[in-house]
Amino acid sequence: MYSLKRWLRSYKSIIADFVTGIGLFWLFVEMASYSTDAKIDTITKSIWLFVIVSIVILAIALIKNKPKTVFLYQLRDKDNFIEVRVGDAFKNKGSLVIPFNNCFDVSLGGNVKKAKSLQNKLITEFYSGKEEHLATDISKKIDSTRSQYEIGTTIEIEQNEKLFYLLVNSRKENNRVESSVDDFLLSLSKLWIYIALESGRNSVVTIPLISTNHGRITNINRATAIKEIIESYIDASKSLNVSDKLIISIHPNDLIKGNINLDDIDDFLKFSCQHYKITTFSDKPEGTAESASIVKNISR
Repeated sequence: MYSLKRWLRSYKSIIADFVTGIGLFWLFVEMASYSTDAKIDTITKSIWLFVIVSIVILAIALIKNKPKTVFLYQLRDKDNFIEVRVGDAFKNKGSLVIPFNNCFDVSLGGNVKKAKSLQNKLITEFYSGKEEHLATDISKKIDSTRSQYEIGTTIEIEQNEKLFYLLVNSRKENNRVESSVDDFLLSLSKLWIYIALESGRNSVVTIPLISTNHGRITNINRATAIKEIIESYIDASKSLNVSDKLIISIHPNDLIKGNINLDDIDDFLKFSCQHYKITTFSDKPEGTAESASIVKNISR
């Protein structure tokens, strides 16, 4: 139903392509009729041929205007790309970001197994459903003397030749996870820094819609979360080489639950990649009193 609504938004293009196709077909019919002295009119001008050709042209028009579920744009003057893709984040190439609470708790009193979360899928598909094996891998990467970790703390683990960035973006409270907008933005900022400066693999990174399902932030919707991820990555990429390509993965269920307008996301991503601002400050003259730097140039 959602895809049908997006398809219907393109009805003008569908109609235009259909009419153009019919016009070209009829032009061919008239040319064939003229060049054969109307000898093939009984075939080319039959109602059945017209119906069949019309159906084919309509199918082509629908396929041509099929709503896109993948958008890819290059950052201006850089070799970095951002892609928004609807689908299963685990099926993308490269590394994958998995959100965790500040205790790196892989069980939450059994709630992880009950939930359709990224953590649950990680345990099910890469650890044969054994959460204790994931907990063991995590324990090798963290300070065992600590019980809680700061928002934005990132560790990486590898399983079945796939790299995972485990990102702390929420706080554990009585076997429940809570998060805020500040936690969301801070975790993104620290994630990019970690990947750029501390991780050795940064070709393709997939990030799902973190902070929007379990432990969801109540005052930020899914569409806004996507846009914040885009802007955060672009801002970090001004000075850091985070990854060659960032894939923002939207699960089909999130697409429907959040009523996400993918056409709006497409426009936003394209504009953001081409028109982000870079501010250049002038150097302070030596020997002068402390003062604010002077903006030398702003480019978009």
